[in-house]
Amino acid sequence: MPEHKMLTIDGIRVRADEAARYRARTAPAAGGQAAPLTAAQADPRAQDPGDPDAFDPAEHTVLQVIAHLAEADEEETVRVLDAEASGEQRKGLLERREEFAAEARQRAAGGPGGGA
Repeated sequence: MPEHKMLTIDGIRVRADEAARYRARTAPAAGGQAAPLTAAQADPRAQDPGDPDAFDPAEHTVLQVIAHLAEADEEETVRVLDAEASGEQRKGLLERREEFAAEARQRAAGGPGGGA
C-alpha cells in the first residue's frame, strides 16, 4: 500500500494530493461562504475535457445510469460503460455490459427494446 503524505488543514487530515481540492471546497468566498465545487473539483478523474455536458456515470447512482443506458444509442452506451470501467467500477453495471450493448443495438435496429 503506498504511503501518502498527510497535511493537517484546520484540524482535518488531508492527503497532500487532495489539499488544493479540499481548500477550494472549504475556503470562504468574498461573501463569507465557501464557493460551490465545480464538476472538475468534485471528481476530476471522471471529466471528459472534450464534452463537458457528457453524461458522467460517476455523478449518478447505478439506477440512474441504467435509466440513461435504456435510452442511449450503442456509441453512448459504450462510452458510458468505458467511463464506468475507468472510474467507479461498479459491478452491477460492468457485469451487464454485453446486455446493455445488445439492447442498444436492438433499439437501433428498430426492434422491441429490452428494459433494465
